Amino acid sequence: MSDEPNQLPRNVTFIQVADVDLNFRPISLTDVTPTGEQILALCNVTPRSDYVVLQWLASGDIEEVRPDENALISGPAPARFIVSKTDRLFRFKLEDHSLVWPRGKISEEILRKLGNVEASSTLYVRRKDVPDEVLETGSDLSLAELGVEQVYASKQTWKINVQGVVVEFSEPEITVRQAMQEAGFDPEQNWIIVLKTASGRRNVSTDDRIDLREPGIEKLRLTPRDVNNGELAREGGKREFQLLKSDEDGLTRRQLPYDTLVDGARRWLLLKGYKLPAGYNVAETTVAIEIPSSYPSAELDMFYCFPALNLTSGRIIEQTQVVQDIRGIKFQRWSRHRGPTAPWRPMRDSILTHLTLIDTSLVREVEP
Repeated sequence: MSDEPNQLPRNVTFIQVADVDLNFRPISLTDVTPTGEQILALCNVTPRSDYVVLQWLASGDIEEVRPDENALISGPAPARFIVSKTDRLFRFKLEDHSLVWPRGKISEEILRKLGNVEASSTLYVRRKDVPDEVLETGSDLSLAELGVEQVYASKQTWKINVQGVVVEFSEPEITVRQAMQEAGFDPEQNWIIVLKTASGRRNVSTDDRIDLREPGIEKLRLTPRDVNNGELAREGGKREFQLLKSDEDGLTRRQLPYDTLVDGARRWLLLKGYKLPAGYNVAETTVAIEIPSSYPSAELDMFYCFPALNLTSGRIIEQTQVVQDIRGIKFQRWSRHRGPTAPWRPMRDSILTHLTLIDTSLVREVEP
């Protein structure tokens, strides 16, 4: 037999129809360019004059299909229509899409469906002269006010200040360890860690969790448990914050032992046993370089020496009279800067290129 009882005619096309709840159901038709009136008839709504037909286009826009207007339903996926009773349409923008809606308000949940907005993103309503409004989960947006509402989505982020370094996360719940690592501090170092919030301060450990959604989360304060105000250690090496991998590798290649220290809100790289050219009062020194939290975007400037350097010739070294205290040790500041013809280049310069400035400055003072 050539005809099966349940076989559909070959020219049948399916469309998807829903009310404002967006719970679509299939409807079959034989016309690929139905009018709004025909779609209303297929939906069995009465009186039809009280209803509107909206087409949710593949582009993301939503347009009205008037009763005498033809809708184009060809395409790889069934065309989607919203049929609803209303006496007025409301226009708004969702991201870059233009939409019309048959209700004076629309829920945050429906907006996410219309814009295919992930749960990890936050919906905002653009406002003039005031901060944009966050559309909270489960809330409704009023479309009945004057003007065209503009809604956009943005990935929500949460920030925390870790010892002067502001770090950002895409998830609201993190561990103290994650915050420290993101800020460049070594969580394995022996720290006293204090979380400061609007409600006060409390000691935390590296494995404690922080909910960044909690009002008043401000900062993590880090204090080394074993602050040494005496001589600098020559062996081992403290790691209170992490250097860039390229800098670590470069210092290893130059066989320069180093410490990274946090003193207040300032971060220091200490290069121990730094060899000096002949002509100084000592054969080697500890060189300190301040590492800004925004390095390498922020430039490295100057350097500091302990013990203080003097020339065996007795000549005074210019611009080295200022003293910098680092963990109770008095470092001699060498005020040496890049010239206008060789400015700091964030994509190229680094601790290693800054060492060339240091080496040049040290050699220049003892050159004949």
